[in-house]
Amino acid sequence: MATIVDNHPANPGRRALPSMRVAPLAVACGLTALAGAHAGAQTPPPTEEADGLVHASLVLEGQEIDVAFPPDLAATGPAYAELLAGTAVRLGSFQGHRALRIGTLEADLEALAAERVAAAARVAAEARQAAARREEPGEDETAEQSDEAAADAAPEPAEPPDPELWIARDAEGWRLEIRTTGDAEGDGGTVDVVPLHHTETAASPVFTASVHATAAETGRLELRWGRQAWSSDFRFDELPPPPRRPRVSGRGTPREAADDNTRISRNNMLNERNETAMVLPDGARISMLYWKDIDVEDEDYPTLAETPDGAVVEMIRAPVLRLKSDVSLRFGDADVPTGNLAPGFAGAYGVWLRRAGAGWRFVFNHEPDSWGTQHDPDFDAAETPVDYSRAAGSFRPLGATLVPTGDDRGRLVVHWGPHEWAADFTVVRDAT
Repeated sequence: MATIVDNHPANPGRRALPSMRVAPLAVACGLTALAGAHAGAQTPPPTEEADGLVHASLVLEGQEIDVAFPPDLAATGPAYAELLAGTAVRLGSFQGHRALRIGTLEADLEALAAERVAAAARVAAEARQAAARREEPGEDETAEQSDEAAADAAPEPAEPPDPELWIARDAEGWRLEIRTTGDAEGDGGTVDVVPLHHTETAASPVFTASVHATAAETGRLELRWGRQAWSSDFRFDELPPPPRRPRVSGRGTPREAADDNTRISRNNMLNERNETAMVLPDGARISMLYWKDIDVEDEDYPTLAETPDGAVVEMIRAPVLRLKSDVSLRFGDADVPTGNLAPGFAGAYGVWLRRAGAGWRFVFNHEPDSWGTQHDPDFDAAETPVDYSRAAGSFRPLGATLVPTGDDRGRLVVHWGPHEWAADFTVVRDAT
C-alpha cells in the first residue's frame, strides 16, 4: 500500500456572497494601463520549490492527486524505444490523498483506524495535561515553555520519498505501477498496479500527464507519449471522520500579525472550490479555481444555449472561473501577463465564456473574484478563440483542467456536461 498524502481541509465554511462592484470606468482604464506598464517589469517569485519536474494536479473536495514527470522524456529518446520494446520505464513520481482509489491502490482502513485510535489517545492526553496545568496556578506558562522547548529540540521526522510511477506492457496489456521503497525499519516497499486503457492518437513529442475531473469526487488520469495514449479512472472514497478535539477552556495561543495563515486561507478556499494546476520545472505555478457542484441539472446550465451572440455566459450560483499564474501566458495572439493587479505579483484573471457566432472565446478579465452575473467589459484584458467540441460525460459538473503539453506550454480545457472549450497557451519568459 503506497504512502500517500492526507490534505483534506477543515470543516466547510460559509458560502461566499457575491462581490459588489464599485470601480467605475476610469478606474478600469487606469488598471488596464497599470497592467500594461508593469507586466513583466517585476517577475513574481515561483510559488513552489523548483524540482526540475512538471507537475499536473487536481483537487476535488479538498483531496489531491499529483503526477510529476521530467520535461524531456522525448518520443525520439531511448526511454520511449525501451518502452515499446517491452521494458518498464520510470515516468516520475506520484502523490494522492489517502482516500484515493485507483487500480489496486486504495485506502488502508485498518491503518487508518489505528491512526484514529492513536490520535484520540493523544487528544485525551493533551486535555488531561491542560486540565492539570490549570489546577496549578502559575505553572501553566512554564509548562507551555517546556513543551515548546522539547518540540523545538525534537528532530523532524524524515519525509518518505514520493512513490515512483512506472509504465509497462505485458501480454495482458498496459499498466501503471505505483512503487514505494522500503524504510530504515525494515518495512519492504509495495507495488500497486493500475490497468490502463490504451489508444493511439496524434503524436505527442514529449511525455505528458493530466488529471481531469469527471464528477464530484471522481476523475481520470490521462497520459500521452508519442502516438500512445493511456487513461485510467479514479475516485476518492469516503473515510471515517477523525476524532473531535474536545473543547478546552483557557487562554489558548494568541495569534500575531506575523503568523502565516496561508494554510488556513487555502483550506477555506478549497471548502468552496476545486482546483486544477500545473507547476513548471522552476516552481512557477499556474492554477484555475472553479466553484463546486455546478451541475447540468442546475438553473445555470440552460444559459449555455440561451446566451446570445457576443454575450458571456452568466451564472447566478457561482463566481467566474479564476486563473492565477506566476508566469505570463500567451493564448494565440492574446497576452495574459503577470502583474495585472499589482506589479511583481502573480497574474489573476476571471475567465469568461463568450459566444462568438458559431464559436466561442475565452475572455480574460481583470476582476478575478467577480460573481457569475457581474461581468464588466470595461475590465476585459484579452480574449482568444477556443476549440469547441463535445465529449463523453453528459453529467459532468462545470470544471476545468490545465493540461501540460511541455515544460513551457499547456492547454486550458473548460468542461460542462458534454461541452468542452479548449485553448493552447505558451509561457512568456522575460528577455532577461
